[in-house]
Amino acid sequence: MKKNNILLNNNGNAFNLLSFNPSSDLHSILNGITLGDGSIYRSSATFNARLEMSFGKKYEEFALHLGDLFKDYMNNPVKSLEIKGKNNTYKNFRLKTRTLPLFNYYHELFYKYNLEQNKYVKIVPKNIGEFMNPIVLAYLIMTDGNFDKGRNRVRIYTNSFKKEEVENLALAINNKLSIYAGVLHDRNDQWIITIGAKYFSLLRAKVSPHFQTSMLYRIGIA
Repeated sequence: MKKNNILLNNNGNAFNLLSFNPSSDLHSILNGITLGDGSIYRSSATFNARLEMSFGKKYEEFALHLGDLFKDYMNNPVKSLEIKGKNNTYKNFRLKTRTLPLFNYYHELFYKYNLEQNKYVKIVPKNIGEFMNPIVLAYLIMTDGNFDKGRNRVRIYTNSFKKEEVENLALAINNKLSIYAGVLHDRNDQWIITIGAKYFSLLRAKVSPHFQTSMLYRIGIA
């Protein structure tokens, strides 16, 4: 049931169609996954936006976890899809929310229209430091992180962002969480973030309470 900009879900709980509470966990979670593999899709500036994510077979638990978090904003639960490759068939899980005004803010925050490419391109917001917190970092690592056991460090694959954007993100992690994040050249003109052994225990202490259990291996917890 909709009344003005308030919607009641099947359990009778009310939520705002226009925005998340900036202090809510969902706001931070959405910021984290959008910095990572999450996509905010908007066909044009005159249409509302939606959250979309795809997951491989081994990430089913994480996909269902996110589906539960965003269930109030979805028409259908996370779907299992069969993807036909050249030689094999793959199982994929897809999350897609409804197209709603509240997602427009995140699209405007994380996307910039590129005239040369004639499409929206994801960016790191210049004010990323204003909303960096342990939840944001946890969901960024769960979607785009990797544990390097040999060097006891975490790598965050920020390859799609420009160097200055990656540096800004690393600075936000350092300034807001007191965790030094280095910027490392990966290949071509691509840059990743590394959090080394010196700060690894502090990283774990801050982000592990916000990790979905099946993803703890990304910070070296089996």
